[in-house]
Amino acid sequence: MKKLKIGIIGGGSIARHCHLPGYAADPDCILAAIADPEAASLQAVRQKWPFEHEYADYREMLEHEQLDLVSVCTPNKFHAGAAIAAMESGADVILEKPIAINLTEAQQIADAVKRTGRRLAVGFSHRYNNLIRAARQSCEAGTIGKLYMLRIRFAHGGPYPGWASTDWFYNPELAGGGAVLDMSIHAFDLIAYLAGPITTISAISATLRKPIAVEDNMVAICRVGDSCLGYIETSWTSPAGFNGVELYGDNGSIVIDYTTGEAGLTSGVLSPEGTVTMEKQVIATSGVPPWQCEMAELLDACRNHKPFAAGIEQGVDALRVATAVYESSRTGREIRLDGTDFHPHCTGN
Repeated sequence: MKKLKIGIIGGGSIARHCHLPGYAADPDCILAAIADPEAASLQAVRQKWPFEHEYADYREMLEHEQLDLVSVCTPNKFHAGAAIAAMESGADVILEKPIAINLTEAQQIADAVKRTGRRLAVGFSHRYNNLIRAARQSCEAGTIGKLYMLRIRFAHGGPYPGWASTDWFYNPELAGGGAVLDMSIHAFDLIAYLAGPITTISAISATLRKPIAVEDNMVAICRVGDSCLGYIETSWTSPAGFNGVELYGDNGSIVIDYTTGEAGLTSGVLSPEGTVTMEKQVIATSGVPPWQCEMAELLDACRNHKPFAAGIEQGVDALRVATAVYESSRTGREIRLDGTDFHPHCTGN
C-alpha cells in the first residue's frame, strides 16, 4: 500500500487530539511536514509526534514539500487560504469546521476543489459518532415513523486556556464568531444528516456570561423540510445538563445522550384492545471515540477514493445556516434559506 505523506497546518489542540493521533496510528502515514508560526506549538508536537520537517509558514512548507494529504487545523480566519493553497500544491485536504468565516471564502474553497480536482473532507466529527449513526439507521428504517420534531443541545464551559492557548476562540477577527461557529455548526450539519436541510431559521445569539467579544450562547428554532420543526441550543457557559440529540417521529422517539453514552429508542405498540404500550430499548452505546473513527475512515476514503462523510458541499451548507443565524439575531427576522434572504458577508459579533 502506498504510504501517504502527511502535512499539518496548525499544531494546536485539535491537531494534537484528533489529527495527529489518527495519522500516528496508521503505519502507512508518513509525518512529513508541519507548519505553525508559534515555536511553542511546534515544540509541543515534536515531543510526541516528530515530523521530518518543520516550518513557520505553511506557504513555504507547501512550496518545498510534495504532500499527499494536508490537515488544516488553524484558527478559522486562515482556513480558506490554507485549504486552497494546499489543494493548489497537489494535496487532498482535511479541513476543520467551520470551513471559513464567511460564504465568500467558502465559495472560493469550493471553486478550488473544482479547479484543482483535489478532494476535501470537512471535520464534522459528530457524523462519526456511533450513537448518531445508530439513530440515523433507525430513522432510515422507519422505526419511529416520519420525523416531526428534533432538539439538539450542545453545551459546555467553553474553550479553556489549555485548549485555546492563545484565546483565539474569543477573538472575532480570528474566529469570525463564537459558540455558533464552534458548536452550533455541528448541530446544523447533524440536522441535515439526520433529517434533511434546514429551510427557515429564527435565532438569538448573545454574550451572556463571558467577558468576550463574541457570542457565548445561542438558541434557534428552525423548519426542516415542510413537515418537521427543530430547536437548537448551544452554550459556552454550561457547567452541567443534557448534551445530545432528540428525535421525535409519528411512531416513537430516539434520545441520543452524550453524557451517558447511550442512544435509546421508545416506540408505542397498539394492542387489539386499543391500549398503547411503550417499549424502550437501547439501540447503541458509545464505541470507538468519534475522532478516532473519523481519522481512520478519512484515511481509508483517501486511499480508496471513497466518498467522504462530509465534503465541501456539506461545509458550505452548514456555514450558510450559521450565517443566517447571525442575520436573524441581528434583525429579529426569520431567515429563509433559499439563496435569497441572507447576506454572505455576515459573521459573528
